Amino acid sequence: MADVPNAMLPVAQLYTRDVPGLRPPPGKDLLQILWCPVDNADAMPETALVWRTAADVTDILNTPPIPAAVEYDYNYIPLPCTVEPERIIEYPSDFEKLSSEPLEQMRQWASQRQTEIDPDDIEVWFVDNICVAPGWKVGGHIRWGTTDPFPQPCPTCGTETEPLLTVASCEWDAGTRSWIPYEDQALANDYSTTVGPDITIARGYKLILRVCPTSPDHPHIQLMQ
Repeated sequence: MADVPNAMLPVAQLYTRDVPGLRPPPGKDLLQILWCPVDNADAMPETALVWRTAADVTDILNTPPIPAAVEYDYNYIPLPCTVEPERIIEYPSDFEKLSSEPLEQMRQWASQRQTEIDPDDIEVWFVDNICVAPGWKVGGHIRWGTTDPFPQPCPTCGTETEPLLTVASCEWDAGTRSWIPYEDQALANDYSTTVGPDITIARGYKLILRVCPTSPDHPHIQLMQ
């Protein structure tokens, strides 16, 4: 760890015009997400959320400052890339909330697609292809795995927090290829091409930022799954 202040790096920049679900403070329309590129006590980079008014941002840096310390075991320096927001529908992956009837309906539907889906694997297929979308995303659901779901109340008011941003170590994997955007289909089979910011969270996990739905001024919470 460096003995001097460490520069934070830009992770994402979101405009309310592009992401309608954001809840900005009055008069703000730009959310900038930064992090310190070293592990904190929870083995994650420490993040900061900064709301701004886009029209007031005039002194723009061509390149971000170089941090004094970087976590070299993982990749915490995002590659520059653009964001093309696309709204999708996804569902939570906890089958405990589904009764046996919809599960049986899915199995029957799968049996009619004999060459594509094994009815015995319908739960796995459903989770990979219909439920929680992989990759970087704003909002949506969490694919729990490192832990079971647990409450994460706002430290200020106690309201249950909601996912704001998921920072993923990969955009898709062998089980979630159906989520690949059409424009990236050609890249899916080219493993020499990097897709997205090329970030690695603790050897392949996801970093989820959760915020209070009642106030953007309340502190956010970090979660790794």
